[in-house]
Amino acid sequence: MFRKANIKLTLLYSTLFLVSFWLFSAGLYIWMENSFGENYVIEVEQQGESEFDEEEINIVDIASALAMDRLRNTLLVLNGVLILVVPCLAWLMTRRTLAPVQRIHEQQKQFVSDVAHELRTPLSIMSGELEVELRKERTPAEYQQVLTSSKQETDRLIELAENLLFLARADQERQTIEFEKVDVTDLIGNIIASLQDESIKKGIAIYLKPEEEPTFVRGQPVMLGRLFFNLIHNAIRYTPSQGGVWIFLETGKRYAEVKIRDTGAGIAPEDKERIFNRFYRVDSSRSKTKGYGLGLAICKSIVDLHHGRIIVRSSLGQGSTFTVILPHS
Repeated sequence: MFRKANIKLTLLYSTLFLVSFWLFSAGLYIWMENSFGENYVIEVEQQGESEFDEEEINIVDIASALAMDRLRNTLLVLNGVLILVVPCLAWLMTRRTLAPVQRIHEQQKQFVSDVAHELRTPLSIMSGELEVELRKERTPAEYQQVLTSSKQETDRLIELAENLLFLARADQERQTIEFEKVDVTDLIGNIIASLQDESIKKGIAIYLKPEEEPTFVRGQPVMLGRLFFNLIHNAIRYTPSQGGVWIFLETGKRYAEVKIRDTGAGIAPEDKERIFNRFYRVDSSRSKTKGYGLGLAICKSIVDLHHGRIIVRSSLGQGSTFTVILPHS
């Protein structure tokens, strides 16, 4: 599709440029030809024909003819060169013009393919389990087990739909979000409290290191809550038992920093550049948790909406540190 579009646009650009220059060349030649004649007539009228002998008139005519011949040859050569150069330039312009569109198109195709794949997996599981159970009579316990499994897969599908809806809205609302003054210290404290049962059950200690004064940023409270919940929850999920999660708050002149450090398995160098891509997940051999690979993509989207930055530093076997940098309120 894009190859045909490239060819069509190249032909269009080439035709427009060449026709424009050809018209300009023809107009220049005609104008110069008329200008020589008009100047000569004006000069004769001003000085009188008697002052010009036949030899002088012939010299003027020859000089005019030579000048016009030189101009014509120059324009012909220049137009000949442009016939070769313009298509190449038009091809480069076309590729540059279509590159963002092609990139977005490829991302859309990949996105649709990933969504289809992620939807197919839980639906196949549910369909297979139900089909097996319906082949013969089962005990209530067996039916209960199938219903429980189906409920878990349904919840995962609901989570996927909510995450996709959030990302779609975030892409559409980049210019309409209303920011306000948000107390990040209080926000993170509430998130830690909501995750306390999970961290205690897993045997993971969470340490909050705030500054003496509350840390404020300019943002949207619900989105910031989701941002830090995802990051802290990920730190708990990927940290083994008896590990720890540290959260540091720092306030600078223009920006506030939130660092979330864990003692988990860490992230391989080849994965660091892609962990914020939608549906990207690290090697399954290093990740025992189920997910769709949208959590960090949502975090990146929220940070971008708040004109901030998110940085990851990690080494395998040594844990990870996610640093969120946001403007002050």
